[in-house]
Amino acid sequence: MTEGVAGPYAATLLGDMGADVIKVERPEGDWGRDSGRAAGKHAMNAHFIALNRNKRDLGLDLRRQDARQVIERLLACSDVIISNYRPGVMQRLGLDYDRCRDVNPDIIYCTISAFGQEGAYAQLPGSDTVMQAVSGLMNLIGEHNGPPLRIGFPSIDLFAATYAVQGILLALYAKKEGRGGANLDVSLMNAALSLMTTPFSEYLIEGHLPGRHGNQNPSLSPAGAFKAADGKYITIAVLRESHWKKFCFAINRTDLETDSRFANNTLRLTNRDVLNEILAPIFLAKTASEWVAKLREADILCAPLNHFNEIVEDPDFTSTMPLLDITLPTGQVKALGAPVLFDGAFFPLRVPPPNKGEHTLEILSELGFSEKDVERLVQDGSVFVWDEDEPGANVK
Repeated sequence: MTEGVAGPYAATLLGDMGADVIKVERPEGDWGRDSGRAAGKHAMNAHFIALNRNKRDLGLDLRRQDARQVIERLLACSDVIISNYRPGVMQRLGLDYDRCRDVNPDIIYCTISAFGQEGAYAQLPGSDTVMQAVSGLMNLIGEHNGPPLRIGFPSIDLFAATYAVQGILLALYAKKEGRGGANLDVSLMNAALSLMTTPFSEYLIEGHLPGRHGNQNPSLSPAGAFKAADGKYITIAVLRESHWKKFCFAINRTDLETDSRFANNTLRLTNRDVLNEILAPIFLAKTASEWVAKLREADILCAPLNHFNEIVEDPDFTSTMPLLDITLPTGQVKALGAPVLFDGAFFPLRVPPPNKGEHTLEILSELGFSEKDVERLVQDGSVFVWDEDEPGANVK
């Protein structure tokens, strides 16, 4: 029972691993279906495609009384229920933890929320953008003297989803060992802080508020992005003093190795601006590919700053990526799968991202509803099914 990013992605990861995932979708639909761009009849946007593979879709209106028998049958035969609605919504739907446990004493109940289920902030809504701000993450992103910036993808949502999956897998393992069910909650706030565990711990231990460092690594120098002769950028990271020596040799500036201003990493951090002013024109003398080749030969950590097109055009990348071919009503597309190699293979695509209510009849049949029962549930609006022939509509 999830919408948007964090909940759907958690469920998709479990589906990738082989779980039979049923997406319970309200008549208005997952708001993620309308996030981003989609064109044409029954077209899906990239957002929904990326986050909703390997699950079936049950169209259910829980505001209707007869829908309760459907959800309770589903609960009774399920191992896990996931929700990322605001705290209080599941209770209003009659699906709080205690009620679900009454139906299935061994249920693993997992909620993903902005600020957790308790406390003064629990009822506040939260999105990834909001959480990047309130967690302090945006104050770490940007140039030293520039404004705070947002990471350009829902990093906190996705990170929270992976934590939810870890908790669910742990609970399933404990259940197998006889522990029974579990009540899990992952807050986006705590997931965000965990994502920043190093700088946040530095503040707790030393009382030091980290600043923004742009493309520079706050712990190493030289370490950052530099522009090359062809206008492209490369990034480098000098980890050890032995690497500093190799780096100076590679850029043909062995004099820097013995410069007292740069004798060790601490001094190079202190004099970072001076060192970068020296390095900037040096990197402008060769193309990005020339510098990457030269620095890799010297065993220096470096890489070009790629964009997605440069990744997908490189067969050495794509041959090791979890790329999935997905067939949709509008044609075939590619999408990224889960990044786990399991016995030498990535998790396969078993079910393409579903249309709203696409599997309602199939699931009701599995739950033991007769054809007459199903017809009644459809007629009174308790459930709905996908109508592939009705332009611009998702349900009938």
